[in-house]
This record gives sequence, C-alpha cells and structure tokens, in this order.
Amino acid sequence: MMELIIIIVAIIAIITINLMMKININKLKEIATNTELNEITKKYPSNKEICKTILKKLRNEKVKIEENEESDSTLYIAIQDKISIGNTHNSFTRIQTMAHECLHSIQDRKMLIFNFIYSNIYFLYFAIINILVIIKKLPNEMLFSNILLIASFVYYVIRSYLENDAMIKAEYLAKEYMLEQNISSKEEIEKVVKGFKELNKWCIKGTNCSLFVNIMTKVIVFNVLALIF
Repeated sequence: MMELIIIIVAIIAIITINLMMKININKLKEIATNTELNEITKKYPSNKEICKTILKKLRNEKVKIEENEESDSTLYIAIQDKISIGNTHNSFTRIQTMAHECLHSIQDRKMLIFNFIYSNIYFLYFAIINILVIIKKLPNEMLFSNILLIASFVYYVIRSYLENDAMIKAEYLAKEYMLEQNISSKEEIEKVVKGFKELNKWCIKGTNCSLFVNIMTKVIVFNVLALIF
C-alpha cells in the first residue's frame, strides 16, 4: 500500500514540475538552428581551438582535449580531467558549449570527483535493489525505497549545482571570448549573445526538470517492481 502512495506522489510531482517549467522543445530547436547566428559563428576556429583559448584564459591548460565526431555529446570527464568534444559544428551554441565544459574543469575538484564516484554508486545501488526485489531477496523494501529517495535528492542537489553554475557563467565567458577574438562586429556578438540568453532561459529549466524527472522515475520504477514482485 505504501509503495502505491509513493508512486502516486512521485507521478504527481513529475506532472507538476513539467507543467510549471513549460519546456518548449520546438522553441529550443528553433533557437539552436538559427541560420543567421550559425553563419556568424562559422568564422570562429575549431571547437578544439576554442577550448584551448578559453582554458588558457581560465589558466587551466593542463586539461586534455579530445574530439569524438561519432558522438553528439560534449562533456568534461572529471576523473580523467578531459574535455571530450562531440559533433557540434553546425550550431552557434558550440562556443557557449565549449565555455560550459571549460568552466566545469575549474569547479571544485573534490566536488567533481565526489559527483563522479557518487553518481556511479547511486546508479549501481538502483540496479542492485531492482534485481534483488525481482528475485525476492530484498527484505524491508520500504527501507531501501527511502534510502533510494534520499540518495536521489543528494544526487540531484550536487548535479544541479554543478550544471547550473556552468550554464549561468558560460554565457558571459563565451561573450568575453568572442570580444577578445575580434572576429565579429559588436553588433553580431550581441545577436549571438541574445541567442545564448534565449536558449539558456529554456535549457536551465530543462536541465533541472530533466534531473528531477530522472530521479523520480527511478523511485517509481523501484516501487512498481516492489508491488509486482
């Protein structure tokens, strides 16, 4: 019975957050594929060179930079102190994306490593308790459900802080980079920065919403399995 209550509350929470955030995916795509802004940023160096320049500006040149054309994701891997650049050539957002990942590289090292280790333990814990509940080897399911809920919110708080910090600062760092490069006119840069602002308005909401939905979904999955098995 308690599992059912948790499932209902989690579903209501997901619906409420989605309604409050009002993420417009079509608007996001429209902004990201703006032809005029994309043409302006085509004049800038490769993503790898942008990363090198920004890292130098941040006085953190020890970070490794690798390109992976087969991936659509660009991310900073804390445990390797490496930025992996995905295929992001066709959008003006690439400059801000590079700034975002470079900013991750200068965040508190202890927090970054803790986030990496904790995230893996958290996902492993979720997988193990699901397996154990399916094979009926998990005593006191509510205890493990409560631990999952607490662990989920710890994961959410740490991850959302790191992402929000990088997302908010990236816009300004990208603007500074563009001004220093003296490739575009101030008018063109302002147009691109306006695009960053519009995109970030949705992306910050979307990232926080996605993280919350992700952890609530895990809570729902475990409690559904506990009900079934």
